[in-house]
Amino acid sequence: MRKLAAFLVAASLLFSAAPVSAAVRAVSNAPQPAGKSSVTVLMYHKISDDPADANNAFCISSKTFEEDIRFLKENGYTFCFASEVDDVLSGKRPRGNYVAVTFDDGYESDFYFAKPVLERYGAKATFFVIGSKIGMEDHIAKEHLSALSRLDVVEIGSHSYGLHNMPVAELKQSFDSKNPNPIADDFLKSANILEKIIGKKVAVLSYPNGIYNTETDRALRNAGFTATFTSDEKRPVYPGVPHGRINRWKGAALKNLLAK
Repeated sequence: MRKLAAFLVAASLLFSAAPVSAAVRAVSNAPQPAGKSSVTVLMYHKISDDPADANNAFCISSKTFEEDIRFLKENGYTFCFASEVDDVLSGKRPRGNYVAVTFDDGYESDFYFAKPVLERYGAKATFFVIGSKIGMEDHIAKEHLSALSRLDVVEIGSHSYGLHNMPVAELKQSFDSKNPNPIADDFLKSANILEKIIGKKVAVLSYPNGIYNTETDRALRNAGFTATFTSDEKRPVYPGVPHGRINRWKGAALKNLLAK
């Protein structure tokens, strides 16, 4: 049904080559309605204490991750899932200063390092997993993904099936084509694989390398995805459009990243 929905929506779309239309950018840059909560969305990748990962700017230590979660907890942030961001922004949840912790790619470190910290602090997090890399190299094994998903503080999302394996230039061409069906099919394939492993619906996604356009985003939402995320730090978090995220890299303290 998801695939059919994606096809029917895509068939009626007039596809634009621009990544973000001026109209949608103008809407997303509008100020939040008065009295609504704020949401910060953080983007993590790999957690590792292996010296071999020392030069990976997007890999932080297990100590740093725990310090981050403790900092957020002690500074009054309320943790929410990626799927809850729009409800927070729309005033459907109690007012507060919210943070959505997200992970891209689906590394084994999600299970070994992130899981115990999230359990210890009762902190929610959403893990966007690449469907084709489950069980491959240092990516999360099926049994660990299943165990991770059973936690009340964990949500699983799609980070595509094979799109993430494409060179960036080729990926951009795919989004710039006039047929969003292959992209929608890829995300739906990933979601179906993940759902068979975790036994839950997968309704949120993050775009590989943050690449997207409004027409494909609309098709994916009509196919059943309720919230989408990019890696663009300049995009504000606003209801109904792809949400920007703050990239958690090791070159700065979390409090400094949050202060930008």
